[in-house]
Amino acid sequence: MRSSQLSPLAIAMFAALASPCAMAIEPIPSTPGWRGFIVVGVGYTDLESNTVAGNRMIDIGQPTIDSVAQRPQSDDTFHPVVTGEINYTFGNGWQAFFGTSLEDAVTLDGATQLGVRKDLGSAGILQGGLLFSGIPTQVWEDPYAEGVQREETDRDSTGVRLRWDRVLGSAFELTFSYRDISIDTERSGQGVKSVACDAACQELLRRDGDQYHLDASYLFRLGEGGRHLVRPMFRYTIDDRDGEAISADAYRLQLSYVFLGQGYSVVSNAAYASSSHDASNPIFGRRIDSDGVVLDTTLFYRLPFESGRWQAVGSVLWGESDSDVDFHDNEIFMINAGVMYRFGSRALPGPQGD
Repeated sequence: MRSSQLSPLAIAMFAALASPCAMAIEPIPSTPGWRGFIVVGVGYTDLESNTVAGNRMIDIGQPTIDSVAQRPQSDDTFHPVVTGEINYTFGNGWQAFFGTSLEDAVTLDGATQLGVRKDLGSAGILQGGLLFSGIPTQVWEDPYAEGVQREETDRDSTGVRLRWDRVLGSAFELTFSYRDISIDTERSGQGVKSVACDAACQELLRRDGDQYHLDASYLFRLGEGGRHLVRPMFRYTIDDRDGEAISADAYRLQLSYVFLGQGYSVVSNAAYASSSHDASNPIFGRRIDSDGVVLDTTLFYRLPFESGRWQAVGSVLWGESDSDVDFHDNEIFMINAGVMYRFGSRALPGPQGD
């Protein structure tokens, strides 16, 4: 989990739509043309969080808290689910793309990206792109405001990502990401009443800043026909925020598994994350370090028309973040159902191993 300041919602929104073929960057086709995919559906989310207010598509979260001593209260909602990517292959191994890629989904990362990919043959595939918030997460201007209705504000992020897949012909993948995180209206600590929080206190709580990720993973193909795919991944994160109480170092261990069946596929993820903050949160007098887990499973079923371009998708996800401060605990349960359509001349193969 990126930080105890954010609910698992921020990393889980598109994770429940992960695709089995996304265990690595998809091969770049040899023929030029437009290609891509789109997923549409409906979802149900139950969230316990004191810091997140959903996003432009999901209105969730309790706008009022009585005290910073209280644990998060549950809130739930039904909502639409929409994601996708469009790309154009130029030939000679070059491809431009825009959207939320399937490989981002399987690594529990829902960033929107505009970028290019280059197939280097035996050296692997290089990818670079600009990151931005396609659907910004909404947080509270002051998550600690007691006894009043808290106002929502956007948490935007922009940055860059470099990815090298199939490193030198191996099954390794390396990724570096940088994001500049901005809270539109930052008022953390201004509305707390039970604890004195002066200007110096509020400075420690500022959520704007920089975030760096470094990922390393390896893909194993097991069983007859390589229908069992396993990818362990390690991520190290540096959260360099304006507020020292929000700045943190974190790591995540993740194991992704895919089974490629005849006409159907299953993808599952299990992740453990831990964060260590630079300074004590002045509201609580201690660091808001956290540990958390995320589990999800998605089923894809090929529909019997248009040569398998249509697939039914169903998924379930659960995540929990346990902070040293109860106020910053988070828990999410999500169910999604929808359809995925792959389009374009000679659409890319589906995730059934054919």
